[in-house]
Amino acid sequence: MSTQFHMHKARLETLVDGVFAIAMTILVLEVKVPEITDGRSTDALLHALAHHGYVIGAYFFSFAMLALFWVWHHRLVEKIREFDFPLLVCTLVFLALVCFFPFAAALLGRYPLNLGALLVYVPLTGMIVLLQALLFALAVRRQLLVDSVSADDVLATQRRNFRGCAIFFFASIPTALRVHVAWIGVCVVLGVFFLWLARARVKHTQKAA
Repeated sequence: MSTQFHMHKARLETLVDGVFAIAMTILVLEVKVPEITDGRSTDALLHALAHHGYVIGAYFFSFAMLALFWVWHHRLVEKIREFDFPLLVCTLVFLALVCFFPFAAALLGRYPLNLGALLVYVPLTGMIVLLQALLFALAVRRQLLVDSVSADDVLATQRRNFRGCAIFFFASIPTALRVHVAWIGVCVVLGVFFLWLARARVKHTQKAA
């Protein structure tokens, strides 16, 4: 009798949807109604709202990021038949980072010009992106994909994942510039590396055909 661990993806999808729903809702709690002396003054209210502009901007941007991650994850899980222990661990770590995202968004909203806030928000985003790519790579390697998923579909998904990683590293260059000029090179190298991975898989598939 096999003792290998497997979990039906429906149970995990329910957990994922619940975590994302809560995380996306919690984001708005950082947006506070401003206190003003004269409740009838439009100028005072608009000035107070402008003062909270970074917090509001961080909310909308972070909500969009979480929505993107949720759709991306859903599209990946559609192709996975079931989850074994490594895929479960990868998903749970992914969800732990998603739960931490509202804190990072609040930090960025309150201290948008503080490098420390960026050094929490940007690496957290990067880890979430990389874990998405790792999840699908593990599913392919461990042969846990749905039987109806074609080789072309697998290739297209991997290319999108690698391109998503590349986009993240290129988008991180402004933050890297504030840390140290050497980190710009790291971001560029990693971005180019993931673009190369996407192209390399295309060439490999064409040769195999």
